[in-house]
Amino acid sequence: MESARLSSQMDAYLQWRQEIHRELTRYRGWLIDHNVQNAELEAKLEQALQTLKDDKITLAFVGEFSRGKTELINALFFSHYGTRILPSGAGRTTMCPTELLFDHRASESYIRLLPIETRMVGSSLASFRKIPEKWVFVPLNADDPRMMKKAFSEVAQLKSVSPNEASAMGFQIDLLEKDVNNASKVLIPAWRHAMISFDHPLLRQGLTIIDTPGLNALGCEPELTFSLLPEAQSILFLLSASSGVSATDLDIWNRHIRDLALRESTGVYAILNKVDSVWDELEDEQFNKRVLGDIRAQCARQLAIAPDEILCVSAKEGLLAQVEGNMTRLDQSFLPELEELLSNDMMRRKEHLIQKSVIKDIHSMLHGSRKTLLRRRESVLAELRVLKAEESDRKSQLEKMLSQARHEQAFYHKKLILLKSSRKMILREGTAMLEPVHSDKLNQYLKDAGKALTSSWTIVGMNNAIDSFFDNLKRDMSELAARQEKIQPLVADIYAKYEAELGMAPLDYPRFSPREYVTHLDDLRTKSGSFRRNLRKLLTEQKATSKRFLSTIVNEGSTIYRQYERAAKSWLNDVLLPLFQNAQEQKHLLDEHIQKLRALGNADDNAEQRISNMESMLEDLDEQIVEVEDMIKGLRKPAPIHQNRKVFPVITSQLPDPSFTRR
Repeated sequence: MESARLSSQMDAYLQWRQEIHRELTRYRGWLIDHNVQNAELEAKLEQALQTLKDDKITLAFVGEFSRGKTELINALFFSHYGTRILPSGAGRTTMCPTELLFDHRASESYIRLLPIETRMVGSSLASFRKIPEKWVFVPLNADDPRMMKKAFSEVAQLKSVSPNEASAMGFQIDLLEKDVNNASKVLIPAWRHAMISFDHPLLRQGLTIIDTPGLNALGCEPELTFSLLPEAQSILFLLSASSGVSATDLDIWNRHIRDLALRESTGVYAILNKVDSVWDELEDEQFNKRVLGDIRAQCARQLAIAPDEILCVSAKEGLLAQVEGNMTRLDQSFLPELEELLSNDMMRRKEHLIQKSVIKDIHSMLHGSRKTLLRRRESVLAELRVLKAEESDRKSQLEKMLSQARHEQAFYHKKLILLKSSRKMILREGTAMLEPVHSDKLNQYLKDAGKALTSSWTIVGMNNAIDSFFDNLKRDMSELAARQEKIQPLVADIYAKYEAELGMAPLDYPRFSPREYVTHLDDLRTKSGSFRRNLRKLLTEQKATSKRFLSTIVNEGSTIYRQYERAAKSWLNDVLLPLFQNAQEQKHLLDEHIQKLRALGNADDNAEQRISNMESMLEDLDEQIVEVEDMIKGLRKPAPIHQNRKVFPVITSQLPDPSFTRR
């Protein structure tokens, strides 16, 4: 029962993705078999195949503590164990960010735990991922639910430290619990980060689940805010129906979540959990529906979203209903509606990204190959007409066709020379275009920023260092964008002339959008603002946290800069690829055509045998055309969500007639 809809959608998505991979591999083989492969086409195909290989699906659960995040994960994914596999209950249970995944490289299930003391070092979580010896390894018996539950409880372990130690590790003292056994100490999580790998159908299919603690963790682990959450396809922001939107809920929403909802690749959902806690069994149905509707409307006003963008659910009731096998109770928990939303919208976003990043370009390349085959077929038909004509007519037509073919051969030979010249011009202009954005310049910016941040622990000095870093990146990126705008008309002119001379329909050529990367940089700078406004307090109490945040901000900015540089270089290399593919395939066709025409002029050849050979060649071409059209059809195949014509993600009819069973 658990995750049936999501599992079904993921199965369909993975099958669709495998079919895309199969068609790409098939096209690569076809290009090689027919001697029309080149380095540029191979690089494009390899990039597309690597994108499919690296594809994964990430689902993150975010919210203040005691909002039921872990309970919802148990209900959605692990109810078949018949118990709460992940520790959940009253109070704080998830004490550190936890990733649930399936590690295909590992020979056994495991829990890897990063000690909280690593916060004292100031190094990023990403750097520690590369140092396995810094993690505590706990073996996991995935076949025994009781042993799994016991092992998972390790993630919730606490340790007692002095307030000064806690502050040095980045914790806000006022948010920590006192140690009842030692009043002079406070309790902090024992672990900084947890990674749990075990064999579960959805995890094996590529799903990664991120369970986060409350505001304290989001405030202390910058990579959660700047890296892990932005990479998720879906983010569930949990609220409690009994408390509505608290001040800390609103702080998390405004500082960490709200802006992510604007990203095309990320679905953000507000989940009003624990609705069973406000359902009064002594009141009538309409009264309870009004109460829940009022809470929902109030939450929507505070979050500045529409009421129907908040989904109601009871994770506890959903989990218990599945353990009991009680379908009526399950429906009353609203869990099926949430599952339906996730299965539809999360998959839809993934499918859209694959369509955009992989299928579009390969589809254009396949159409180019199809046009070449059709023209080759026309040539073979013309040769057949010559062979079947009277001998006198045959010689006349043969001379005419040979002359025309030589003329076209010279034309495409000249075109290839001109295209190579055009490419040199584009690359020459491109060298100037790329000058503003360069890894050497970035290294210098990083060096300057690091030096400034190390030498200045004043608010003004640190803010100036970060501002200078962002200013340098944006200046370089904006200058590259301005230079790219000057090259774009040259590219358009090259395509227009080529298309006009051949009388062909416009070709679709690679585009580059600098604005997308500049916007990402601006978003990062804006997101860092809320942290930087609290620098005074952090410098006083949490220097290690300040250092980690500033380091993460700089690293994320550097990542955007490097991605921008790679995208610009890729565009320069690929921008004329459709023209080269067309000209090279046409020239290859004409070379073969002329060779055959010359053979036809051999008086000693048996015309009947040659007719038979040409008819066999025509059949082979027809088979190739069918094969290419079949590959085009395979890439055109609608993604599973579009096949099923699902409607999403507007949430309606959230309030049927729940009547929670008293336990």
